[in-house]
Amino acid sequence: MHPPAFLAINKPVGIRSTQCVEEIRRALRREWPGTKVGHGGTLDSSASGLLVMLISSATRLSDLVMSMPKAYRATVRLGVETSTCDFAGEAVFSADWRSLREADIDRALCSFMGWRNQRPPKASAVHVAGRRAHEIFRGGGEPEIQPRPVFAESLTRADTISESGEFVLLVRCGKGTYVRGIARDIGRLLGCGAHIAALERESVGCFSIKDAVEFGRAAGTRQGGLSSAMTPLSALSRFLPTYSFSEEDARRLKNGLAVPFARASRKGFGKFAPVGVIACVSGEGFSIGRLREQGGEHLVFPEVNISESAESGTEQ
Repeated sequence: MHPPAFLAINKPVGIRSTQCVEEIRRALRREWPGTKVGHGGTLDSSASGLLVMLISSATRLSDLVMSMPKAYRATVRLGVETSTCDFAGEAVFSADWRSLREADIDRALCSFMGWRNQRPPKASAVHVAGRRAHEIFRGGGEPEIQPRPVFAESLTRADTISESGEFVLLVRCGKGTYVRGIARDIGRLLGCGAHIAALERESVGCFSIKDAVEFGRAAGTRQGGLSSAMTPLSALSRFLPTYSFSEEDARRLKNGLAVPFARASRKGFGKFAPVGVIACVSGEGFSIGRLREQGGEHLVFPEVNISESAESGTEQ
């Protein structure tokens, strides 16, 4: 099996995330049969941009990658709200937008920054009564989706309003935020309706669209070339707070046992620090640990252990 790694793919519009997984799995099959392939957070088929593929035992890091902050470039079209909150849906409301000023949009954007409750679109992957909301919606039903807290770090209008009522919106947000939902809610606040005319994901944590392989090219690349485009697990040390441990403590972590945080040596600060989550590196592999207080001291409890070179890592 292929050693664990990440592969950044530039997904085009019209391709589902599951199709990308299957194409990469097929591309690796001849040289690395049985290699697992997953992704670190789905991307709508109507959207383009970065999809982080998880190779081999890196699939165990799916939750971690999904929790990373994301950046999007969205084209918002004013005047029409659609059933899917993007260009693929049917119009459900329309109103004249031409009396709006750009200052009105900028004031509205301030309402969506920070923490707020958002109701995901009906055509979304959230679960409702054991089914995906989009399955209920596309089957003619009305999924009862509850609002949930989401976080937007920044919303920036990147240009003027075009003659057709479009403007570019740059979004930096956390896990679970639907940019389609932001566009819908902006339109409702402004009273004219709005939807996403185009959406591109530009980054996920330490992964950037600038480093991504074009989807069609990746699927047709020889195995050796595809492997060379992959990013090793050690890339996470540029992103997460990273620590090393003695051989004895590293062995304990590998065996699923907690070790005192006081014995850790800092290797890097990282750019993203989920509360209590750290990366633990050793000569034998890579661990994701969580800090907890117990008996008056802080301990590192391993949550995922992965070998850098093989599929032999064990998940805790």
